[in-house]
Amino acid sequence: MINWLPLRTLRLPDETDTEFRQRAEQAGQYARILVDACLSNECVQEYAEDSELPLFKIEDLQIHPIVRIEYEQAIAIGGIGETLRATKSKHWGDGPYILPLQQEDWLFSERITYIYRANSLYNRRFEQRKRMKELLGKKHRPLVETAKRSTKKIFLKFLTDEQAKAIKRIIDIEPGIFWRMAKGRAFHPLPPREVQLELPFEDDID
Repeated sequence: MINWLPLRTLRLPDETDTEFRQRAEQAGQYARILVDACLSNECVQEYAEDSELPLFKIEDLQIHPIVRIEYEQAIAIGGIGETLRATKSKHWGDGPYILPLQQEDWLFSERITYIYRANSLYNRRFEQRKRMKELLGKKHRPLVETAKRSTKKIFLKFLTDEQAKAIKRIIDIEPGIFWRMAKGRAFHPLPPREVQLELPFEDDID
């Protein structure tokens, strides 16, 4: 005799047989779309040919395809279950949406791939910290990570006069604002990167 487990049923409360059948057929169709898109991805095909990457066996991908989990501010690429679990606590705006891989999507072979949209808060924070480090140079760039990992009170307490002057001279901000920027709690205009322009030269000089 089969012991049914009602807590694991796929049916929704008060769902009719017809409604359940239609939903199951739609789920099956979408599953095929996800699998086909995964196997059509150029990066997946390359990994599948590598015998040292057992996670990319075709028979396994047909059951557990690699997909795009999209949010308003970011995209995560990986297996459905693991990627949903990994992004559960992320604050990336609207989402998640489970979508097929695109043919040109690049992904890591052994971990989830994250792509941050240009307008995302995470990306703005990352780019600001990166530019702060570039401006401060080798000697003072560690201050960015120190501020990021410290409370404001501790950061200011152990900041030397030389370091405070360097922050003011190079970035033209006070240490308290520097700490907020490193934390990602404030954004401040920074000097743009210098770009070397190409000068037009005539092939023949008269």
